[in-house]
Amino acid sequence: MNARRFVLLPALAAVASMATVAPNAGFAAAGVSHANMCAPPAGAQELVDPPNVEVWNLPLNAQGDHELILAVHHAGHGAGERFCYRYLWSGVVQTVAPTIRVHQGEHFAIRIVNDIVGPSKGEGVASTAIPPCMPMAMPAPVTHHYVGYLNHTIDDRYMKVPPVDTNLHLHGFEGPESEENIFLSTLSTPMHACEYHVTIPATQPAGTYMYHPHAHGASDAQVALGLAGVWIVEPRAAPLPDADEHVIMLRYRIPVVLDNSFAPDGTPFVAAAISHEASRAGATPVPYDPFNPPPWPDSYPMNAGGIASDPNGCDGLGSDVLMSVNGADAPAKLTVPAGVPQLLRIVNGTSDTASALQLHDESGKVQPMRLVGLDGIPVSGDSARPLATYVSTGEVMITSMSRVDVLMTLEPGQKLTLSTEHYCMGVDGFFEGHHNLVKISAGAVPATQTSTLDSAPAVIANTPAGKLVAFAHGHPSAVHRRALTFTEYFFPKNGKVPAHDAYYVTETTNPNFHEHPFWPTYASGATVPSNPDIVVKRGSVEEWYLINATMETHAFHIHQMAFVQERAVPGVPLMADTVFVPVGKLLPNKRDPNYALVKPRITKILLDFRNVPRGTFVFHCHMLFHEDRGMMAIVKVV
Repeated sequence: MNARRFVLLPALAAVASMATVAPNAGFAAAGVSHANMCAPPAGAQELVDPPNVEVWNLPLNAQGDHELILAVHHAGHGAGERFCYRYLWSGVVQTVAPTIRVHQGEHFAIRIVNDIVGPSKGEGVASTAIPPCMPMAMPAPVTHHYVGYLNHTIDDRYMKVPPVDTNLHLHGFEGPESEENIFLSTLSTPMHACEYHVTIPATQPAGTYMYHPHAHGASDAQVALGLAGVWIVEPRAAPLPDADEHVIMLRYRIPVVLDNSFAPDGTPFVAAAISHEASRAGATPVPYDPFNPPPWPDSYPMNAGGIASDPNGCDGLGSDVLMSVNGADAPAKLTVPAGVPQLLRIVNGTSDTASALQLHDESGKVQPMRLVGLDGIPVSGDSARPLATYVSTGEVMITSMSRVDVLMTLEPGQKLTLSTEHYCMGVDGFFEGHHNLVKISAGAVPATQTSTLDSAPAVIANTPAGKLVAFAHGHPSAVHRRALTFTEYFFPKNGKVPAHDAYYVTETTNPNFHEHPFWPTYASGATVPSNPDIVVKRGSVEEWYLINATMETHAFHIHQMAFVQERAVPGVPLMADTVFVPVGKLLPNKRDPNYALVKPRITKILLDFRNVPRGTFVFHCHMLFHEDRGMMAIVKVV
């Protein structure tokens, strides 16, 4: 339901007046005025990789750790509004999010400084002067009840905050949650800063990962407007020279430009959905099979205000926005030496958009892509030789914060185009069309061969994903099943609570479920919530059914671990940490024809908790507009 409304409506108007929300004073970095803290975005140009920051070359802090200080800033207004990280590297103030390079077992510190509403004290003090951060304070809940999925109760709790808080999430990090605790708030200390002490696990796969803010209620706006970067776990022996490796970061273009400026006004659909929800009366919950639930009416109408939705249920009426690549207008240009293996680390740095990636030759014919890694995990599972095996596919879907490592070698004169293609986002979402992202051209053949690389098709049975699938099939009684259902609604004005949309991910294995939003509670002095939605025993293996009961796509992500996406590409299981959750199927509803039935779409994943650190962390939809509005839950591993 209008998942990227931050660009379609003046949803970020509150940011313009942030200085009155949380004023502070203190250290001003590099003597640059607040209005110019973020450099203007780049225009059309050759693709340029983000700056590389090797943690082993960072200066030492007062505790003897290599430390990177990232100050979060806000600049601009309207369509040109943006967030950025400012940091000092090689004596130069940078505003392009760095690619942070680490090794397995490496220890370092990252300090996140909150300068969103003005300069804070936390940037210019010793690390020992930064007090421990505490969780973000949630407002006192005001709960209203509505009738929801399968006639079960919805506990609606509305929360809206300006995007002035921030913190850090190392997306894909497999260490303890305490080292990158996403519940913490930089505004919880007088320094407006949090110091994170991180040790990369010795078992962390060598590959491509992301970092971004995770402050609840603020992450969508901040990531959408530029606040995300890449971290890479390097193998001990580099398989390719640095020059033959390229980070390709997909973001929304800034200034923001609509893909379709003629998209109709969706206000009548919102009004109809609100009226429909308000009219629903309580009813007896419907009996159901949690792993094969029945069709249920969509909460969004098919027709409103004289406008008809796509009867096939695939294409929404709203417009998405144009993309950029490493800050350059798409399509960017990349020239590589002919005959030399190249590694493309393609990352989806958007807050809410999935991309169906394809590779085309000059005639438009789809070319196979050799995937050597997905979400940081080598297909082979071999971190010493992460490029040794690949899976070939004509298309790969990467959702917000997903990453795919693609190996290619261009012949002399060859030209390829990396594009994103139309896919079924759902009638309650947006229309996703074809866009060229990167034009890749073969340059001259080097006088001397700089690198050679042997890479072979993967034998799936020998991969980590294949082995876990084989275990699950061979030991079905040892695998615990859960059903997690994605739902969304529009609710009417109720007292002081305005009309609003709300999003839920609920464990529906238990027939007595209530839909409720993410709303953590904390014991005195605690830094993690005391109200987990799911408790899992360490050492267990589970299969989760991700049930999309809506007509909008979602994206599932769980912290501190990877899982097996059972059908990552057609017929092939792969390890991942974020998975695209396709829409359901529309069916006619004879009782209420304008609110079609949705036959849920089920995506299955296998989660191996045998080596996951004990702790409390989250899973959520990684369409961050949904996450910020409740579609997140807490899991505790004991």
